Amino acid sequence: MEKIRKIFICFILSTALFPMNDLIGQDSKSLNVNGTIGPEKGTLIITGDWIHGIFQDKFLELIGGADAPIVVIPTASSSEILSDEFLEKYKQRFVQSGFNNVTVLHTRDPKEANTDEFIEPIKNAMGVIFSGGRQWRHADSYLNTKAHDEFFKLLDRGGVIAGGSAGATIQGSYLARGDSYGNTKMMGDHEVGLGFIKNVAIDQHLLKRNRQFDMFEILDNRPELLGIGIDEGAGIIVKGDSFKVLGESYVVMYDGTRWSKERDTIYKLPKGSREFYTLKSGDEYNLKTRSVITFETKEFLSLKENELKKYCGDYKLAEANTTSKFLIEDGSLFFRVNDRTFRLFPESETRFYVQGTTIYLDFLLNSKGKIVKALIPSHKETWERMD
Repeated sequence: MEKIRKIFICFILSTALFPMNDLIGQDSKSLNVNGTIGPEKGTLIITGDWIHGIFQDKFLELIGGADAPIVVIPTASSSEILSDEFLEKYKQRFVQSGFNNVTVLHTRDPKEANTDEFIEPIKNAMGVIFSGGRQWRHADSYLNTKAHDEFFKLLDRGGVIAGGSAGATIQGSYLARGDSYGNTKMMGDHEVGLGFIKNVAIDQHLLKRNRQFDMFEILDNRPELLGIGIDEGAGIIVKGDSFKVLGESYVVMYDGTRWSKERDTIYKLPKGSREFYTLKSGDEYNLKTRSVITFETKEFLSLKENELKKYCGDYKLAEANTTSKFLIEDGSLFFRVNDRTFRLFPESETRFYVQGTTIYLDFLLNSKGKIVKALIPSHKETWERMD
């Protein structure tokens, strides 16, 4: 009886002392408990190579501007190059890119990552960027530590976690190419990522390195996983249980279906199939249902006519003589340009989709809440309100 009592006390103490393990301490066989889900709050930026260009701009926008504190983590790089001089140059790269409040955080010791002193910069940060290199090094240092727990807390307060290459793969729950002896083995001696998206394996440099068939090595053994492959120059912005594709290249999906945009059809694939499909910039995906988000599957707001009036008026295309008009007909908002009229559906109070398409308009408001511009990102158009 005394032995049982001691075991019970040890169990209670272990759950009290290490509460983060309930959330993040999964082994590679227990990743399918809750399906594929993204972070409830915050945003993930996951790219095929590194955080630059439109992805850096998006990160800067989401964290709230240049003065927001960020943490950059170069741990995936080889220890041979991680000198004090390298770390300072690494920091300056971000400073020169427009970030004014940068902390470089690195350790090879998970015990250090489990200290209050080490995690203090993460507590104050609005964004974290994980470097490229070898993803298992990120896992060795941070998996199931206080630092790992703080990454989740950063998301919970609306922060942003970004990473490309190794910094992309580490964000998944299954660690693709996690073998410490080489990056060509898909299932190696490290199989658990940081799990910002649950029940997923993420590969990178996909088409550039002709890796598009490698994911099946994982899925043959772990068919419950969702596979996502991201090429160089492409990336996904993950919010909640969905993501949107950005960039010039493609994201490859391994979800047991084949989606044809041309036919607007999703085909269920037979077991053992080696098929996949690609998504391009602007395409959206539902992680929970494992399906492409189309116009037909989107959820739109129901706005009354008096709520739609603020969008109405004449607009002029910036640096051109073309004009357009937003107007209400039969209780819906329409966009009229060049003798063509398009019905608009509100996803939010500032974003409207063109009927039957993935094309959307973003309305911009001034400090007084008045609509002053309408942006069409897919066409790189800015329409300025004339009245």
